[in-house]
Amino acid sequence: MVKRAVKYGLVAAAAAAMLVGPAGFATAAGTGTMHIVEGKTVTLPPSPGNGYAGDAAASATCPAGEVLTGGGAEVKAGNSYVQRYNLAASRPIGNETWWAYATNSDPNNPGTLQAFAVCAKVTNLDVVHTP
Repeated sequence: MVKRAVKYGLVAAAAAAMLVGPAGFATAAGTGTMHIVEGKTVTLPPSPGNGYAGDAAASATCPAGEVLTGGGAEVKAGNSYVQRYNLAASRPIGNETWWAYATNSDPNNPGTLQAFAVCAKVTNLDVVHTP
């Protein structure tokens, strides 16, 4: 059982390595059918105090004719301790948008939040019918 898990884990890692090469994320097998959409980088404001955190939301949306296949987000700390900046949510919204929400408990330094959507072109596939 362990050998099988290791085998499939290595296959998954090899597949991921094909998509994320030394130059970053590549299109699926060079076909241009899959790509990353980078959302706008938004400011994650400092905490206003009184126990409240600064917060921000960001999103990335696939262009028309493409569907969302995954996504993620990145929070960058300001000039402070990284523990004060938290990604609180990162999830799909509908079939085309990846949404992220983050908080900042630092009272002095803002950070940034950016969402990413993994999008794929919708193609027409022939359906094979068996006799």
